[in-house]
Amino acid sequence: MAIPFPAGRRFLLAVAAALFVAPVTASAQKIAVIDFQLVFDQFEATEDAQRTLDRQLKEWDEDAKAMRDSIETLQGEIESQRLMLSEQRLQEKQDEVRRLQDEYQTFAESIWGVDGEAVKRNEELTKPIAEKIVGVVARIGDERNLDIILDAGSGGVVWAKDDVNITQFVLDDLALTVQEMREGDAVQEPAETEDAPE
Repeated sequence: MAIPFPAGRRFLLAVAAALFVAPVTASAQKIAVIDFQLVFDQFEATEDAQRTLDRQLKEWDEDAKAMRDSIETLQGEIESQRLMLSEQRLQEKQDEVRRLQDEYQTFAESIWGVDGEAVKRNEELTKPIAEKIVGVVARIGDERNLDIILDAGSGGVVWAKDDVNITQFVLDDLALTVQEMREGDAVQEPAETEDAPE
């Protein structure tokens, strides 16, 4: 079974290493390129997901606007009635404005924050699309007997055959190197001598 690789710069190094190590094998590597972003953008399912996300974002925008409008209305009331309000009633209305502002801030952060609902919903809608594209890429890679498929946009590996992934070989070799270095250090350490009495 072939393994999909996430796109990223660290995989460029892996591809380069695979390409330089590859000549050791008897056959030449077959590499293909895909413009993942173009495929993603033109895939009909992406348009459907975008429409779904846009509807949800519009609902959240409307909720946020209603909250802002409530705050502005109450602030307007305070300004227009300030001279007529008792100190206690003025304080209550100002406390209410602060409470509404805190609610709005919490709502906005929960929706549009770094880990907000908009980000989660976007991922929920796009992840199956990306997985479907990678699945098709893997099938085509197998059918065309390719070894590696790169993303033209990012340069990252989208898919590769299992046998071009040399990660474990490199880790094993490095472990041996570390072991040899430790053994070499043990041999070079001078023996401890006791100080002779004077």
